[in-house]
Amino acid sequence: MYHIFICDDEEKFAKILGKRVEECLKELGQSYEIRIFCNGIEMFQAMQEKAPEILLLDIDMPEISGMELAEQIFSSNINTNVIFVTNRDDLVFQAIHYQPFRFIRKEKLDQELDEAICHLINKLEKDEKMWEVQTKNGTEILALKNILYIESCKHYLRIKHINGECEMRGKISNLEKWMSNYGFVQTHRSYLVNVRYMKMVRANEVELDNGEILSVSRDKAQEVKKKQMIYLRSFAYANS
Repeated sequence: MYHIFICDDEEKFAKILGKRVEECLKELGQSYEIRIFCNGIEMFQAMQEKAPEILLLDIDMPEISGMELAEQIFSSNINTNVIFVTNRDDLVFQAIHYQPFRFIRKEKLDQELDEAICHLINKLEKDEKMWEVQTKNGTEILALKNILYIESCKHYLRIKHINGECEMRGKISNLEKWMSNYGFVQTHRSYLVNVRYMKMVRANEVELDNGEILSVSRDKAQEVKKKQMIYLRSFAYANS
């Protein structure tokens, strides 16, 4: 079952949005629970008890804005997928810092909502992909979405994830094709990096959200930038 929160200070619009989301999920054959909030503070308190898989969030709200809520969610490491539903075109790039899944314009709700929900459900199903890693201390099960990068260290692979790191025997070349289907890109012969954690790509290095700097080889630079651009575009709504 997917849990969805909708937060918009305009109750009438929030109910319309909830109805549309419900129709879309029914067509996809998904079970769901939708909660509507007209107050951002109340919504954030509810998220601390149980975070929804999907959050549809307005930006212009009194008391606390959607951008301020996104900052609190991001800094609290609350695991959710934010879709901004807004008329504020000027805030698209500012909000990328908070890693939203998509932007939907209120006036284009009919054209953009179903596509966003369908793609997000597909992403969530991919995010459930787990990997059994055989370490020297036994088997460790990792969600691919939680892996920042994999580093080749001679005959071993160091796997850096959000809760720490572990090691396994193996080669990056044996993982690259498989993991490219789940948002990873090889930046260098020694690194396989999860695109979702890339903050900035430069000529010969990539900076991650946690501040780490990893190498980018000359022959990989174009592909790395392309993958990051595709990922960033998935946040922005279509211009048509």
